[in-house]
This record gives sequence, structure tokens and C-alpha cells, in this order.
Amino acid sequence: MRNIVNIVNFIRGVEPRMPMDLVEPVARQIELMKAHGLPGTFLFQYDAMIRPDMVSLFDGIDRDQFEIGVWLEMNRPMVEKAGLPWRGRPGFDWDWAANVGFSVGYTPKEREKLIDVLFEKFREVFGEYPLSVGSWMIDAHSLEYMQQKYGIDAACICKDQWGTDGYTIWGGYWNQGYYPSRYNVLSPAQTPAAQIPVPMFRMLGSDPVTQYDLGLDVNSQASECQAVATLEPVYPLGGGSEAWIDWFMRQNFSGNSLAFAYAQAGQENSFGWPAMEFGLKAQFKRFEEMRDQGKLIVERMGDTGRWFKRSFDSTPATSVAALEPMRYNPQVPAEANAAALEHDDQSVWYDCKNYRVNWLWRQGALRLRDFYLFSEDYRERYLNAVCETEYLVYDNLPIMDGNRMSGDGVLAGGFVVCKQDGRWVDAQCTRLRVSEIENGLRLDFEVQGKAARIELTEQGVRLEGGFGLRFDWCPARAAACQGVRDGLLRYRHNGADYALRAQDGRIEAQDGSYLILPQGEGMAISAARV
Repeated sequence: MRNIVNIVNFIRGVEPRMPMDLVEPVARQIELMKAHGLPGTFLFQYDAMIRPDMVSLFDGIDRDQFEIGVWLEMNRPMVEKAGLPWRGRPGFDWDWAANVGFSVGYTPKEREKLIDVLFEKFREVFGEYPLSVGSWMIDAHSLEYMQQKYGIDAACICKDQWGTDGYTIWGGYWNQGYYPSRYNVLSPAQTPAAQIPVPMFRMLGSDPVTQYDLGLDVNSQASECQAVATLEPVYPLGGGSEAWIDWFMRQNFSGNSLAFAYAQAGQENSFGWPAMEFGLKAQFKRFEEMRDQGKLIVERMGDTGRWFKRSFDSTPATSVAALEPMRYNPQVPAEANAAALEHDDQSVWYDCKNYRVNWLWRQGALRLRDFYLFSEDYRERYLNAVCETEYLVYDNLPIMDGNRMSGDGVLAGGFVVCKQDGRWVDAQCTRLRVSEIENGLRLDFEVQGKAARIELTEQGVRLEGGFGLRFDWCPARAAACQGVRDGLLRYRHNGADYALRAQDGRIEAQDGSYLILPQGEGMAISAARV
């Protein structure tokens, strides 16, 4: 199995929010990567390409080690070069508001003009068109345009998050990479006809246990602006903590990842060098050690994109299995108040072209925490329309969302239940053991002392061992659920109709919850459009 790290640093030319040395971080990142012999990718925003002091950092640089690409965010010189009015706030030549700084804030034809300006400037400065592109979010029209006209090999977008910086990107292929749909860049395509043939990678290296629920208060509701727990080095209890870095790398690259394991590291220059220095040095030292031990490959994002296209005709199934407890280092002063973030939890993410699912084990309870259906013809909001707000929303089709459907004292999830004295009751489960099977992943455990297993494949989720699931959520936050009809648990979200089916099982409503129960020792659950 291939274990891959991409180091991706993107470069802005202005920082209107505060005085900031934007050159030093880039120079130091180059020096550090050279010192450790690590290849990587630098993505230039347009306003950085018109700064000689930024560009000169790459004079004579080894292009076999360092790939240069583009960061697709809009700024005043780029927008005005395209003949469009700049709508950023006064005094800001770069503005992070979604309707100003992102492609979705412009019509499809305007997006094409802006991309042409960016790519032509890149060729003028660096002598060729870029093959790697990144942005916190890229719409499907823009991605397909760049692929068809310029032949890009790889792209990256932000991790899943809710409301952070005004960007809600939720319910997508959780990690690794996928081929996006022509109609929704956050959804993998299911058919070749709907597939944009450029792999999309998820950025930042999310904590597989804690990131999903950050800010969730079950007694009120989920946070409308999530905090961050990722590999970004500026976060002292994430990518800025040696203890967390070591734990994350063990979980992410310990096997059971199916097609390949992946993490994207690096940091944008607008945080400044002092904020990222400690974390980057700790991470790059660890990357070098693991590379020299043969445990991972560090390569440029474009190289990973080309390997992905050679290796996969369609989106492969992948997984992340975080099975070890997380403990911070009490000897490090910066981690002295981290005890609340320590845990013994286990989290298993599985993604394929049809759906994603997450299972969370916590203190003996096993819970289906997340289940999203991917549908290539579920259209993103901005495919042809312009985003008119400072925030943007990308999503897929929720079956179970343990974060957004929780609240008013109810923790949402699909809880494992077993039959006891003629009643279905919540069950105690042992810790998970995870292994790969043909075309999927297998989770072994015990339910009330009885052997059980869950199998995750492209076809759906197979439950063996005579146990069922209790779907529970806050009704006010689970409006997508339309109830049981004709044996299906039916949903409607953003105009799309879809349903959950239990093969060899049944679904019934009970006391505000839904029980998904086997007819014998096993059943399979799957979701589809209806």
C-alpha cells in the first residue's frame, strides 16, 4: 500500500488584516524542506506572482524537488486584469468573503476569464502552465474548465468543516482523494460520463476522532463556526504538538487504508513564520524519519495526481482507522491544559464513490456517527449560479449526521442495540479490531459477549452478529428525514429524494427513534436516490 504525504504551501501577496512578513515564511519553508530532503508543492496566488521578492525565492530552484502551481483565490489585480470590478471591502486587495475571493462569487464565464488571467500570468512568470491547483473551494465548472483547457493533474480543497471562516464544506469524501462529479465538486462521480478526470485531494490532515464534533454541545446544538484540529502547524494542540503529530502519523499510516493512505501538510504564508516554525520543524523531522524507514513517500501533489490517474479509473475505496488512545505530553508547557482533549476513542472512516461512513467507539458504546450518500447528479448550489453571500455551502446527502443532527439534549447517531428479554436495548461493545477484506474493510468486536462484525464495501454496510441500530436525532435538526414508507427510511434534502434500505432487515419507528433490525443474524444497509 502506498502511504503518501504532500507538503503544500500556498503563497499570498497581501495580508490586509495585519502587518505581516509574507516573504520570510516561504523562504524558511524552502530552507527547511531542503534541509530534510523533502519535496513539495508551492501554490502562488496571482498577487504573489506580481511581487518580484516572492518570485525571486524560486530562481534556480530544483524543480524536481519543488513543484510550483496556483492558488485560486481572487484579488484586486487579478480581477481588474480580467476586466471585472473589484468588490472587496475598502482597503482590502484580497478579501476572503466567499462572494469576492472565490470562484463561486462570479458567473461561469467570469470564472473562465479569471482562470485564464491566472494561468497566463503563471506562464509569463514561470515559463509553463501550472499542473496543480488549490483553493479552499473550487466549483465544478472551474475545475472542469482547468482540466479541459490546461490539463491540470491535481487539485486540492479544504477539509470538511462547518462555518469556519465562513465556509461550510460538509459531507464530502473525508480524506485521501477522489474523482469529482461534473455537477458537484464535493461528490465523487459514480459513472465515467459524470467524472472530471482530475483527482481532488482533501487538505489539512483532520484529526479523525475530534475534528468532526468540535464545538458540539449536545444540550444546545452544534457549533455554527467550528474550531480546527488538523495537521496545520499553527494549532498548538494539533499540528503544533509533537505528541499529536506522532499519534496522527501512527493512526493515518498504520495500515487498513485500502487503496492508499494520504495526508496533506504545509501552511499558508499569511500566518507568519513564528506561528508555524515549531510545528513545521517537528513535522518535517517526523516525515524524514518515516520516509527513511520506508513507511511513507513524500512527494509533490502533481506527482500524486499523476500516480492516481495511472492507478485508478474511478474513485477507489479508502479508509482511516484511528484505534489508539491520544495522550498529550505533560512535559510540554504548551500542552499543559490539553487534558480535556485526550481520549480513548476509536474512529473508523470509510469512503467510496457511493457513500462515506464513520463508526465511533467511546466507553463501550459503538455508534454510527456519520453516513452520507454521494450522488453525482446532486448539484452544487453554484454550478451555474453566483454565490451572493459572504459564506458558501457545499454538501452531500445526509443519512446520519452525528454533529448537525444533535441538540436539545439528544446525541445523534446509529447506536448498536441487541435483543434482551424480548426488547431491543442499547448494547455494550468491545473495542474495534480492523482488517482489510476483499473490496472493503472489516470491523470485529463483541456485543454483550457475542462475536459481531461490520463489513464496509462499495455496495453498503453489512452487519453480522444479530445486532441492530437505533437511529436517534434531534427532530428539529433532522428535517431531511421524512419517515418510513414502503419499508424504506426516506429523506429529502435540498430538493433531492433518497432513502435508506435494510436488506434482510426491517426499519420501524419507535418512540421518536428508528430501529433498523435484522431478520436473522445479519443484514445490509445501503442508501440510494429514489
